[in-house]
Amino acid sequence: MDLIGQLSQQLGVDGTQAQGLAGGLLKLVQGTVKEKLGPDTANQLGQAIPEMDRWQQAAPAAEPEGGGLMGALGGLMGGQGGAGGLMGALGGAAAQGAEVAAVVSLLGRFNLDASKAALVAPLLLDFLKSRLDPALVGKVLSVLPMLTGGAGGGDSGGGLGGMLGGLLGGR
Repeated sequence: MDLIGQLSQQLGVDGTQAQGLAGGLLKLVQGTVKEKLGPDTANQLGQAIPEMDRWQQAAPAAEPEGGGLMGALGGLMGGQGGAGGLMGALGGAAAQGAEVAAVVSLLGRFNLDASKAALVAPLLLDFLKSRLDPALVGKVLSVLPMLTGGAGGGDSGGGLGGMLGGLLGGR
């Protein structure tokens, strides 16, 4: 699968922006995998996707404020009125909410609307499936369920789109 071409086509960005976005997304995936599954599993991602480092270099630097997924969540909360309502919406899914917020923050660095995040997850999942051993894909999905249709079975209400609705859509 040509991730760069798909991102470029689906999001309306040029090839350089698509490389930066792909690098940023894969860095988020790799960082979460490293944090939750360990460095060996994260290294397997790097070995299966050798161009990831080059793509990550094309990604714009994140603001140095909070760092990582929780920093991105803080940035999203800071940009929204009523942060208490946002935290309430996150409920028990705070970690997944932080991952969604990180994707939204990354899209913002490319001047892309948060609604585009729902297009990114299936492209990224298809790419990972095309490059990784099925057992490794399963491990990645165990710590990043936002890439799938959600625990409820894959309809449009789950996954990244459903989380975005909860984070950004109000009630």
